[in-house]
Amino acid sequence: MSRIRQPLRVALARDTSTFARRWPGKALVAAVLVGIPVVLFVRSVRGGSYIDDSWLAVLAAVVVVLAYALSRRLLATVVVASIVLGAAALTMTPQLATASTGDDTVLERLDGLRSDGMLDGYRDLAVATVDLDAATPIQFAGLGADPHTRIEIGSLTKAMTGLVIADAVERGEIRLDAPVYTYLPRLNGSPAGAVTMRELVTHTAGYVAFGPATMMRGLWAAPLGHNFFSADETQVMAEARAGTLESRGTYLYSTLGAATAGLAVAAATGMDYPELLRTRLFDPLGMSDTVVEEDRNAVEGGWSASGLPVQPWVMGAYAPGGGVVSTAHDLATLATALLDGTAPGLTAMDPEAPAGADDTAVGMFWHISDWSTGQTITWHTGQTGGYTTYFGIDRADGTAVILLSDVSNSAISDLGRELLADHA
Repeated sequence: MSRIRQPLRVALARDTSTFARRWPGKALVAAVLVGIPVVLFVRSVRGGSYIDDSWLAVLAAVVVVLAYALSRRLLATVVVASIVLGAAALTMTPQLATASTGDDTVLERLDGLRSDGMLDGYRDLAVATVDLDAATPIQFAGLGADPHTRIEIGSLTKAMTGLVIADAVERGEIRLDAPVYTYLPRLNGSPAGAVTMRELVTHTAGYVAFGPATMMRGLWAAPLGHNFFSADETQVMAEARAGTLESRGTYLYSTLGAATAGLAVAAATGMDYPELLRTRLFDPLGMSDTVVEEDRNAVEGGWSASGLPVQPWVMGAYAPGGGVVSTAHDLATLATALLDGTAPGLTAMDPEAPAGADDTAVGMFWHISDWSTGQTITWHTGQTGGYTTYFGIDRADGTAVILLSDVSNSAISDLGRELLADHA
C-alpha cells in the first residue's frame, strides 16, 4: 500500500517540492508548458489550417499559464489543459442546421450526403442546381439558409474579376500582353510591373499568395477570428513591388496577383473595382443581392471549421481577389448566364495555361478540369475565415452546382463534385 501512496503523494505535491526543486526539473516544466501551445501552433501551420484552428494554440497558452500559476503541478496542468481543449473543440464544432427549405429532390440528395457524413462540420448551407434542359432550370435547397442568404464567396470573386477582364479585352480597354504597369504606373520599374496581364490572370506571374504586411497582420489576427486584410491600394502596390517573382512562368495561386489584376482593369476603365463589377456584371445580370465587401461588412460573420466566430473579411484593395458577398439565387443567375452565353467575358473560361495538375488548366482565373466521369468542369471555389463556396459548371451539359456555407470548410468542394457528378 505504501508503494502506491508514495507515487500518489509525489504526483499531488507541488512540483517545487518534488522533481522541480532543481534546474533540470524546472526546465522540464517550462518545456511542457511552452510545448503544448507550440505543438498546436505548428500543427495548424503545417496542416494548412492556421486560420481555422490556430485559436486552439492561444487557448492552450492561456490555460496552461493559469492552471500552473494556480496549482504549481505539471500533471494537473496537463490534465486541465486536455479537458478544456477537448471540451472547447467538442462544443464549438459547427452543427448542421435542422430547418430545411426548397426543392424536395435537392433536399433528398442532401439527406443522402448527410447519411454519408459529408455534411458534418457545417451549420447553414445553401444549394442551387442549374439544368438548362429541365422543366424547372433552377432549383434551390437550404439547411438553415435560403436562396437570398448572403455569404462571403471568397476567391470565387477572382472568377468574376476574370469575366470583367475578358469583357474589357473585348471592349479594347486592356490588352492581355501588356505589362501591368501600363495600367498601374506605380508598378513601373519593378519586376511586378513588368509581368503581363495574361500572366496575372493565369497565376503565372510569380506573385506570392499574399503580401508580407498582410501575412504579418494575419499572424496575430487569425487566431482571434479578426479580419486581417483591409489594405489600401498603396499597401497592395508596395506588397507587389516587394516581390522577387522567383516562380514566374509556373502556376502559383496568388490573391495578391488577382487583386493587382482587378485594380489594373478598374484603372483602365476609369472606375473603381466595386463600380466596375456592379455596372459590367451585377446590374446587367440582375444580381441585386451581390456586392463588393470593400470598405464595410455586408454579412455578420461566419465560423471557422473548428467553431471560432470569425469577422467578415472586409478586404479593401484586396477585394478583386476575394471581396464579393453573394447569394445562391444570384450565383444561380450567373451560372445560367454563363451556360446560355449571355454573361459578359465568356472567353475568361477558355483554357490559357496549365494549372499545376495534369487534368486542370486555367483561363482568366477560372479553372477547367477533365474528370474521370468524362465531364469537363469549369469551376472556382471560395474560402474566407468564416465562409466557403463552390461554383462548378458543365458547359457541354448545360448544368451547374453552387454551394454556400457559413463555415470555412474546404471540404465543400467534395460536396460540389458529388452533386455535379450526378449529371454525368
